[in-house]
Amino acid sequence: MTSLVFLPGLHGDAQTWAPVVRALPDDLPARALDLPAEPDLDALADEVARQIAPGSVVVGHSLGGVVAMHLAERHPSLLAGLVLVTAPVGAEDPEAASARAARAANLSPEAYEEIALDGMEAVYYGDRGRDPQVRAERLRAARGYGPARFAAHSVAIGARPDRRDFPAQAPCPVLIVGASHDQVVPTEEQRRWAETNGAETNGAVAGGAEAGDGDAGSDRAANSARANSVTYAEIARTGHMLPVETPDELAAAISGWWHRTEA
Repeated sequence: MTSLVFLPGLHGDAQTWAPVVRALPDDLPARALDLPAEPDLDALADEVARQIAPGSVVVGHSLGGVVAMHLAERHPSLLAGLVLVTAPVGAEDPEAASARAARAANLSPEAYEEIALDGMEAVYYGDRGRDPQVRAERLRAARGYGPARFAAHSVAIGARPDRRDFPAQAPCPVLIVGASHDQVVPTEEQRRWAETNGAETNGAVAGGAEAGDGDAGSDRAANSARANSVTYAEIARTGHMLPVETPDELAAAISGWWHRTEA
């Protein structure tokens, strides 16, 4: 039986994925991993490879998507499928990468937690970034994640290669999941990425009125999965943090895509 393996993004831990894992159907066993405090993408990918079985579907959010793509390149035989949730597409400008790494270095726990909570309005959709429960979950994850991981992962994500052509060249079927209001990895960039890699671009396919009828959206994503090795799904009314913001819709997009791809 295929197993799903979830990788978190910056400031996230395995527990960040808990609402998505709970929302998956019973026939899709899943577990989430913590990413170690490694500044090197090769080391991060190799550590994930040691923890997963051949035939896994790896789901990565943001930084986790960067690691997942690196994993597919270094250990292609392990993967049956790949899900990239609001994952960065291009390489980072060297000056920006250096500034990112410098900002993250040698932080106290208190200073790191302040960074994790800063600017949440830009990371979440609408007023969610000001919601006390959302902020409490962000702080819980940050305290588990810690400044050492943040420093290491800031270096790793800054050294990411350009992945504009990756999905079409991947060794397995790929689902790209975009967010309708992503200010971190812009929605239009996700759509272009999918389109240039041969995916059927379906607009918003899940998560409320912007998506139209939920079943129809799932059918559109399913048709794309059957026709292409690259599929695009976009969740409506959400920002960059869809594993926390819209876990049910994300779980439905992943499970619907995989069931049809597997069939």
